[in-house]
Amino acid sequence: MKIVYPSKTASPLSEYITELHAIARVSAISLLGLCIFWSYFSNSVIESWLHHIPVETGPNYENLSVYAPFDWIQMRWEIVLLLSFTTLLPLTSIQIYRFSRHGLFGRERNWLICVLFLTTALVPILIVFVWIFGIPALFEFASNLQIEGVGQMYDAASLFSFAMGVSWIILIWSTTTLFLGMTRLFGLVSDGKPRFRSRMLAISGGTLILTLPIEFDGLRLLTAILVVYSADFLSRIVPIAMSPLDTRTNIDAVA
Repeated sequence: MKIVYPSKTASPLSEYITELHAIARVSAISLLGLCIFWSYFSNSVIESWLHHIPVETGPNYENLSVYAPFDWIQMRWEIVLLLSFTTLLPLTSIQIYRFSRHGLFGRERNWLICVLFLTTALVPILIVFVWIFGIPALFEFASNLQIEGVGQMYDAASLFSFAMGVSWIILIWSTTTLFLGMTRLFGLVSDGKPRFRSRMLAISGGTLILTLPIEFDGLRLLTAILVVYSADFLSRIVPIAMSPLDTRTNIDAVA
């Protein structure tokens, strides 16, 4: 057990702003480079995924269409941004940890490492699983519900946008669950509830309501409620493994 006393000489605010600016600059430059890199593979990725979906398109693909020329541009930018942000996660996690570690207690640093690592490792795996297995299985199930004598035509841009929305839902849900679950595991609780629980749930729900694509119109509020409720419910399964951290005493076990 080690007693940690807060430093009497706090760093000037300008130093923190400068460090944040450096992090933002590195992230922006890295994101730009990743976007340029993935732009060369966007067409092949889109084509491979569309062929992977169990959609009856006919010999000349006449049932799979794009109804506006700019939809192709939108689809390419969406896949480029998705791949770029996903591959940027490790670098961003390292930068967040380096910036935050000096102002955290030992237990809080362990919590931050755990959340960042699981988010970096688990989120890309979930997204890949959804695109390769989840979305095709969903369309195969929907195809079995078709009405006889009614033809089927598919908008490729809408299919792609729907998959992007599902990926975004998975990202928000997994991040919220990990955040709240690890908070309980490391004892960062107050009155039996994780710290910042209400704020995290409000941010997650509001983000979904404002950013889900048009294919989810009419389901935005319901989707947001289901996501935050299920994330909060699953996080409660995680036990409070450590005694609640009392920051007023400035006593904490340092890893």
